[in-house]
Parts: sequence; C-alpha cells; structure tokens
Amino acid sequence: MRLFFCFMFLLCATAVHADTLSVVPPKGWERIRDPEQLPQKVSVIYIGSGKSPFSPSINLATEETTLPVNEYMTLAKSYHIAQANTHCKQLGTIDTNAGKANLLQIDRPTQWGPVRFIQGVIVQDEKAFVVTATCLQEEFASLSAQIFKSIQSFTISQ
Repeated sequence: MRLFFCFMFLLCATAVHADTLSVVPPKGWERIRDPEQLPQKVSVIYIGSGKSPFSPSINLATEETTLPVNEYMTLAKSYHIAQANTHCKQLGTIDTNAGKANLLQIDRPTQWGPVRFIQGVIVQDEKAFVVTATCLQEEFASLSAQIFKSIQSFTISQ
C-alpha cells in the first residue's frame, strides 16, 4: 500500500498542515488520518473504492515556488513528460473555492494498468497548492464528475 501512495505523489512538495488545505471528497471515500500511513510529503489523502486493487484517491500538497503560475505549470508538465511512457497535457482552468486552478492530465502505465492523474494547481503567495486525483483510466469516465466536483471544492485556509 505504501508503494501505491508514493507512486501517486509525483511532485516534490513540502508538507502542509492538513487543516490548511481541504476538499470535499466523493461520497464514501475515506480519509487516511494516520500520518504514518501517508507518504512523507502528502498532507491529506482520501481513498475511494475501485473495481481493482488500485484504489482511486485524492491528495493535497503544497510546494514553495517563486515562479508565476504559467512557468510553474510548464515545469510541472516537463517533469511529468520526463517520466517513462508518461503523457501530460494542460486542460485549461477550473474555478475552485480557492480560486482559479490550472489543470493537468497525466496518463501513465503502472503495474495495475494505465492510470490517470488530474492535478489542479493554484499558485499564490510563493506557494503552489496542488490537489491530485488518481484512478485507473478505465474508471475515469465513471469517476470524472466526482473528481472534478471535489477539485472545485478545493479550499485554502490561511
């Protein structure tokens, strides 16, 4: 299970207090509350139930940056594309409770099958706030409405 969580988190992010970032997860998804169960740099994670051993999830993180959002997104896209067999594209923006988030779609093969990551990124006050939703590509059509609704609920409390 730890490998799954480590794999999910692709950006190098610094830990942020869990109460600072929040989303409303899809109904029935469980929050992992034990910090020992989280990868070192993930502040919040919700796990859903999937149709395979790979469970869909949503995690929240932050990263220090002095880059403007466009440069940050270009750097993030370059990072993902540098991973073997990974495809990444910008999807535009989405309105969230925290403001306008830039979206990335990342697709890559895994031992569980092809996985899709949707990342919403907001850059403000020299920090990048990232919400990442992950699921098998074959489950994306059935989960996409819930995933985007959760991303729209993204809140930053400072």
